[in-house]
Amino acid sequence: MTDFKHCHLILECAKCSVLNYMDPFSFWNFTGKTKCAGCDTVYAVTYSNGQKMKGPDAAEGKPDRLPGFAQTKDFKTQYTTPDKVSPPAYARDPANKHGPTYKNVRGNLVAAGKLTAADLQGSRARFIVEGTPYKPSS
Repeated sequence: MTDFKHCHLILECAKCSVLNYMDPFSFWNFTGKTKCAGCDTVYAVTYSNGQKMKGPDAAEGKPDRLPGFAQTKDFKTQYTTPDKVSPPAYARDPANKHGPTYKNVRGNLVAAGKLTAADLQGSRARFIVEGTPYKPSS
């Protein structure tokens, strides 16, 4: 099998050989503890500009951050539960769709409908200024 110990943002667990992918956004400049998604072993690591500076060294206590993704070396088992890996980082909450949403004639949701001049108050959407749910003016 391939040796992943030289990879900077991949932590290969010494006990269970699970590959823990350190999410580059949250581990780019990081000093603290993380845990293996396979066997829950806690490791102390230090990253600077995406490069592994120190670790992984066995540590005690609660991890500061979880890996972004983890899988076995044969790529057969993936760890995706929230207690094993961290949820993905979103720019906005995935439940909030961008733009106004409303229902069409059939009752289906339509996202990001175009705003007309009547829907605007200055440069802002009228429903935002008034604090009311969006209803298209037509």
